[in-house]
Amino acid sequence: MDTNENVIYTNHFGTVTDKRVILNYKWGTEDIPIGQISSVGIEHKRNYFFAIGSLVATILILIFMFGNLDNIRGAETLIIVSLVLIFILSGLANWVGHHHILISTGGQNRKPLKVEMAKTKDGRQFVDAVKKVIFK
Repeated sequence: MDTNENVIYTNHFGTVTDKRVILNYKWGTEDIPIGQISSVGIEHKRNYFFAIGSLVATILILIFMFGNLDNIRGAETLIIVSLVLIFILSGLANWVGHHHILISTGGQNRKPLKVEMAKTKDGRQFVDAVKKVIFK
């Protein structure tokens, strides 16, 4: 980094200076000059098909379980409860979705930065810092 560069914002997603953006990936870093960045944003994706499908499967399994309480033994109960937990957690995870930070340079998207649910606020702050530098 140059001595005359001012750091605007930094976190584990990368560093924003007044001249460039340094993206931190798991495999390394990528240095992008500010002049090359055409757009930046945070994308939220949900998979409604799997979310609703998982929750419907959970309801069907529970209906089956309560309809056959007399015929279900210990091991079968354990399997059914395990399936219910897996489908409920899968449904909730797909409903909540996931976030990506997208940066475009010259009309082409760079590899997106994955944002974990607990770090969504940090991801939004990083995107806001990049936007502030780009659109001065």
